[in-house]
Amino acid sequence: MEKDIGAGELNYFEGMRLKPYKREFGFSYACGVFPVCELYDAMRPALKKIIVTESGLANGGVVKLRENASAAGIPFEVDDKTVARIYPKGNVYAVGVFEKRERELRNGADHVVLVNPSDMGNMGTIMRTAVAFGIGDLCVVKPCCDVFDPKTVRASMGAVFRLRIQTFDSFEEYFERCGGETDRDYYPFMLDGEPLGNLRAGDGNVYAGAGRPFSLIFGNEAAGLPESFKNVGRPVRIMHSGDVDSLNLPVAVAIGIYTFAGGKY
Repeated sequence: MEKDIGAGELNYFEGMRLKPYKREFGFSYACGVFPVCELYDAMRPALKKIIVTESGLANGGVVKLRENASAAGIPFEVDDKTVARIYPKGNVYAVGVFEKRERELRNGADHVVLVNPSDMGNMGTIMRTAVAFGIGDLCVVKPCCDVFDPKTVRASMGAVFRLRIQTFDSFEEYFERCGGETDRDYYPFMLDGEPLGNLRAGDGNVYAGAGRPFSLIFGNEAAGLPESFKNVGRPVRIMHSGDVDSLNLPVAVAIGIYTFAGGKY
């Protein structure tokens, strides 16, 4: 009889039955060939097993995953039932099982800070945007959606594995961890902040910072940032027409990241 793997220690011995994901697990799933390839390339030590469907064996990406798994000694199984149980939508060829690992943020790096994000699709899109424009560190303030949920991983197209992600119980904890305002510039994005265009430098570059690392801070999809963030750093806003109340969170984050970091591309 098969035994279930649940919230306890992850075990990959033959005969173990992987369960649908739950947040309390110490492991999660990358669903889809491309996210699994990203997992293998960016965070290989965390990848513990690759499971594929019979119909996926002819897929070029699956062929490559099989070769890589063999070379790296990673278990590789063909098991349609397990894939269907883990990802019941039935449109993926491969699932990667990985250990969830937070990594400490770098003090000297630029950060994106998400305060109480609630939507996993938005979270994944923001991760992908951050990686696209060279931001490698993501702070997430609780309560928040699950950064390692398979839905988040799939929405990020595997970009989650190229980020240092650290969760904090409060923004104050993050602020203290980064040394306050001594070595870092903070930019909360708020509806009544200073127009973002005011940061344009004379040489044409949009970001006129002092050469220090920055933190771009964004609030919850529904409520934005609390009023208390008016006292944090230099609050800014993205100017747009009055025909809409506000921008979708991933769009706002994308504009913010590109404003500060996109010039080098």
